[in-house]
Amino acid sequence: MTKLVEAGEQLGVLNEKLATQRVAVVEKTAACDGLLNEITSATLRTEDKKTLAVDKAKEAEDQSKAIEVEKVWHTAVEMGLK
Repeated sequence: MTKLVEAGEQLGVLNEKLATQRVAVVEKTAACDGLLNEITSATLRTEDKKTLAVDKAKEAEDQSKAIEVEKVWHTAVEMGLK
């Protein structure tokens, strides 16, 4: 009978520890979810900025090519006029 009482007491202690650990797991899970959401948002913002930078670089490259073509054309015209 003593062993049953001791086992019951140990079970009570273990259940208290389990309850405490469950609370900790829930809190840490919520914190992890929050961090994951922040990381996801930051990743999306970074991808948007990267896409914008690539688009701007392409636009600058196109403008540079157009300017070069204009220079060549103006040089040809000037040479034809002289």
